[in-house]
Amino acid sequence: MTTIVYIISALIIFSKYLDCYTTSSQITSVNQERNPLARKIMKRLGVHTTIWGIFGLTIIIVLVSIWLLFSFYDSTFYKIIFIAIGLFVALTQFAVAHTNKTKRLNIFTKFLLTKMYYRG
Repeated sequence: MTTIVYIISALIIFSKYLDCYTTSSQITSVNQERNPLARKIMKRLGVHTTIWGIFGLTIIIVLVSIWLLFSFYDSTFYKIIFIAIGLFVALTQFAVAHTNKTKRLNIFTKFLLTKMYYRG
C-alpha cells in the first residue's frame, strides 16, 4: 500500500509538470487561460511565474499530504482515500496537459469548461 501511495504521489507531480509545461509552452496571453483564478493571479504575477509557482505549490501540497498520511493518518482507510483522490487528480491533470498539447477537448476538460469555469 505504501508503494502505491508513493507512485500516486509521483503521478500527481509528473502530471502537474506536464500540465504546467504544456501551458507554459502554449500560452501567449493571460486571456488564453480558462481558469478564472489562475488568470487573475497571472495578471498580477505574470504568466510563467504563476505557472511554475503553482507547480511548486503542488509539490509542497503532495509532500505535506504524504507526511500527514504517514505521521497522523497511517491507516489503510486513509491510504485508499489518498490513492483514489490522487488518481483522479493525476488523470485530470494528464487530460488537461493532453488538451493543452493537442488543442482537443476530452471528457475531463469538457467537464471543467462547461461545469466548473463557466457557471452561469
